[in-house]
Order: sequence, then structure tokens, then C-alpha cells
Amino acid sequence: MLPKLMLYKNSLVLFLIIVLFTVSSNGQSKQDQLPVKVFILGGQSNMDGTGKSEELPEKYQTHSDKIMMWDNKENKWMALGTDSFASRRKFKFGPEIAFSHLMAKKFPKHRIAVVKTSAGGTKLWKHWLPNQPMYSRFLKNMNNALENLEQSGATYEVEGMLWMQGESDAETIEWANDYEKNLKIFFKDVRIQIGKPDFPIVMGRISIGLLRETPWVFDYTATVQAAQDTVAAQDKNVFIINTDKLETLKDNTHFNSESNLWLGKKMGKLMIKAIK
Repeated sequence: MLPKLMLYKNSLVLFLIIVLFTVSSNGQSKQDQLPVKVFILGGQSNMDGTGKSEELPEKYQTHSDKIMMWDNKENKWMALGTDSFASRRKFKFGPEIAFSHLMAKKFPKHRIAVVKTSAGGTKLWKHWLPNQPMYSRFLKNMNNALENLEQSGATYEVEGMLWMQGESDAETIEWANDYEKNLKIFFKDVRIQIGKPDFPIVMGRISIGLLRETPWVFDYTATVQAAQDTVAAQDKNVFIINTDKLETLKDNTHFNSESNLWLGKKMGKLMIKAIK
């Protein structure tokens, strides 16, 4: 019996060595091999986010390791909320936190990948149309993230886009009047770049609260709101969220922590409906 026992032990050791070598060689855990759902986010300061990390409820203070955030500066995937952009802004957050948590819960057999490109004060007509600076950055960040997934051997699908922008286009009647036309141009080109004519887009409508006293002048908020409503009404793959009742900071412009979480969760629910 002793030789048989020794043979069994030796076989077991050999098996374990092979398993460890295989995992090490592939550089992938079972989780790394899960398919990836990619979501791209764009906009201005309310997409940047002004929620305070210290005000996050307990359920949002830790994140699933199946959620990853693309670091636009370092060109690598990071844990949610730890990328260079968040660090530079003292870990303030936007809708991506609640959105990612909801998507991870809804799709437990996938990894959730978020690629966010945003900058406060940017205007659709000046920064986000094709060949303009923010749009070029937006595409570059997305393509870098997707290339990284391809190089890692990941199976992925770009599922949808979140958009929260328009405040700065409400500063003049000319910019506001052009918003509908420009938004259609922007969305059309995004879909061309993705290669999906029915690519779903969830958009937060700018808030009527901008007409209260603010450090800026958003006199034509209603015009931009109407433009956003029209685009959503005419495009079955654009979903809009009314943000008029969301609470803001003292500037009457930027959403507070609770509002950022509400917006992210609402965006997630609509995205789930869109990609179902």
C-alpha cells in the first residue's frame, strides 16, 4: 500500500504544480476571464461629480472587485473611485458610484468597466462636437481602455453611454438655440464610432434650479431643457432624467452627495431597461 500512497501524493503534487503554473502563465484568475460590460460617461461638472466621499452611505463605501474604472492619465484599470481624476478632486464622486453598484448587482456574471471623460464648464458647441478637444479626448480615453481589454484577452461589449451636460450652453440664447442640433450631431457620431446605430444613451436633463441665484448666468436653461426633451422624444434609444427636484450645493448648480447617488441609480435603472 505504501508505494500506491506515495504515487497518489506525487500525482497530487504534480497536479497542483500544473494548476499553479497555468494560472501564473495566463496571468488571469477566474474573475479576470469574466466578460466585460463597458459604459462610457461624458459631460461637464455634474458628470465630474461634487459628491463627497465621506458622505457615502455604508453600502457605497466599499466596491465590488468586479467593478473597474479606467484611469485616463495612467492608462490602466483601477478600483472604482481611486483613479487619478478622483484623487485630484479629493475623491469627490459623480453618478458613476451608484450606477456601477447597480450594474454589478444586475449582472453578477460580468465585470463592469467605466470610462469617464468630463470637464467642468465645457460647452457642447465649443468642446464636444466632432474634432473638438473634449470629444477627441473622450474618444481617445475610450479607445485606450478598449485596446487594453483586447490586449488582455477580455471579451467585452460597449453597452451604453451616460451624458450629463448642458449647463454652460444655457449661458446665451445662441448657444441654447443650437443645442438640439448639436446634441443630435454629437450622439450620431458617438454611435458611428461605437459601430451601433441603436447605441443607448441615458441623459440627465439640466436642472431648472440653474435659474436661481448662481455664481454664473444660465438664463436660457429652459431652452436647453426643451432641446434635450426633444432629442429624447425623437430618439427611442435616448432616455432622459428630470433632475429639477435634486438638491444642490449652495451654488444652486452642482448636485450634492445624495443627488449624485440618486442620479447614478436612476441612470442605472434606465440603462438596464435599454440593454435588456
